[in-house]
Amino acid sequence: MLRAMSNAPEKAQRLAIIAVIAFLAVNVMFFLLSNSYFDSHRQMVPGVGSMPAFSPDQISTIRISFAAFSFIVVGAGVLGAMWPRVIGHVIPLVLGAAHLISAVVAFRHDATAVLWVMLAISGILLPVLSWLSFKGSRASWAFLIAMCAVLASVEFFGAPKVRGALDIGLWLTLIFPGLNSVAVSSLWSMNHEYLDPGAADRAATASATA
Repeated sequence: MLRAMSNAPEKAQRLAIIAVIAFLAVNVMFFLLSNSYFDSHRQMVPGVGSMPAFSPDQISTIRISFAAFSFIVVGAGVLGAMWPRVIGHVIPLVLGAAHLISAVVAFRHDATAVLWVMLAISGILLPVLSWLSFKGSRASWAFLIAMCAVLASVEFFGAPKVRGALDIGLWLTLIFPGLNSVAVSSLWSMNHEYLDPGAADRAATASATA
């Protein structure tokens, strides 16, 4: 017990170092790749000639959005590795509230019914499943993992559609699937806590009779 407690600060320090390195690495890479992208995209303006397609303000906004996206996802990943039970249930709870707000915004922006209905349903289910799973419900835990995994995939490929409906940046939209992926990882790391109560006894019996 004492040994585990003494190793906790060392683990936190290692994770923090890895997180900082990962954050800096992806942002440096994005900066270099985006430079090439922005330089290659130009537009013809009558009477002026060739002009950059992106203004300096637009470039700054895109880079800041990516920095926010990577900071939130990397930070959540580190916290999820340290406190998987808390982070794995808090993320779906927060995303559920965000989905409800997004459903209202999408409805007011005359988005397709499929989008805002999906957001409303997930906004209700995520908090409920998070609470029941946190209380120890194995079925809710499994359903919550499956739902977060599906949402991560759907929101990743549907990010351009959501961005248009909510009128926000693409990288800010990708925070949703990023956090859902962190939730899946954190929840799955606790699978030993949700084993079928009789599974261990059956496995022991089978091993003894083999």
